Amino acid sequence: MVTHIRFFYFAIIHFLFLATIAVISTISSYEKSSSFVENDFTTGLTATKEGLQHSISIPLVKQYLSLSGIDAGYGFFAPNVASSYVLKITILDRKTRQEMVEHFSPPFRTKEGKNKYHTLLGSFQDRLTIIENERLKKKSVSFKESKKYGEYLDIYLKSIGRFYYNQYKPDKFLVHCTLFLYHYPSLNASVLEKKAPLLIKLLELDAKHITLGKN
Repeated sequence: MVTHIRFFYFAIIHFLFLATIAVISTISSYEKSSSFVENDFTTGLTATKEGLQHSISIPLVKQYLSLSGIDAGYGFFAPNVASSYVLKITILDRKTRQEMVEHFSPPFRTKEGKNKYHTLLGSFQDRLTIIENERLKKKSVSFKESKKYGEYLDIYLKSIGRFYYNQYKPDKFLVHCTLFLYHYPSLNASVLEKKAPLLIKLLELDAKHITLGKN
């Protein structure tokens, strides 16, 4: 009986965490949408989101959300243990290969651009599968697990990197695109040993500058 009561309370707390993350995710998605307009109502929504984010920022709670997969959901009432990806754009000196500048988010001018960018990063779950299949020498069973699809995704990364050649001239700089995967430590390591999540490098691409020929 005591076990059932404990499980009931645990389920209630878990559901409240799910609801909190769902509300935060929904408000964040709305803020990034093209229909978002700043007014008293949206100001209240933003304040609500910030308050909820503060309430789940307690170290033990934050680690539980990460390890349970609750904070990786899409904004509805179900946990989704999805992988989180980070794209780093590195500007290097062409001669010395020294890192000069790092960028973790392209300077989008529209909310639509930001939405498409985050959707693109979500597609790299398939890229991870392709890398794993190549490591295990496993034959792909669908196009999204094939090497061709991996090359298709890599083109997107390179095109993002090539944008920076507008600011950093290709005769002096190189642009590299590096895709990272978040790795969360165990509960014991993260709480007791105070270890932070690590970034695992999946792949690094040289966004080679393309010189267009004259017609």
